[in-house]
Amino acid sequence: MAAALLVAPLLCRAGPTGKVVITDAWLRSPPHGHRTTLGFMTLRATEDMTLVGIKTASAKSVSLQLMTREGSVVRMDPVDSVPLAAGAPVTFKMGPGQHFMQLTGIGAGVRAGQVVTMIAIVQDPKSGIKQAVRFEARVRPPEGGHAEPHGEH
Repeated sequence: MAAALLVAPLLCRAGPTGKVVITDAWLRSPPHGHRTTLGFMTLRATEDMTLVGIKTASAKSVSLQLMTREGSVVRMDPVDSVPLAAGAPVTFKMGPGQHFMQLTGIGAGVRAGQVVTMIAIVQDPKSGIKQAVRFEARVRPPEGGHAEPHGEH
């Protein structure tokens, strides 16, 4: 997996694409024994872009998720991509209509206080050119100091 992270940027063609900046990236510390956790961040693109994936050596997979609510039913469903409008921040957070990351098959390095290196794959919707954006996410303890149940989705 670590080798894949090193090769991923090489698979993305270089070209005149917009810049994407990722800030405030963090992961929720998983409850004891769980191998799934959630992640959050803010992305800002200088021109219209699309987030098409996220990779890390610290998890078997990272999926983009969207939370929706219909009446009293809350759903969390995977999405293939997230549009990034030029200049408008897109914040991943919990709540209806919001996106977040779900990391599955996480390793021992995903615990409170650790920093996880990640790569976001963004695509220019006009040219199709992809680029890799490296960022770091700090693993935070759950609010209140105890594990919040979120199950294995």
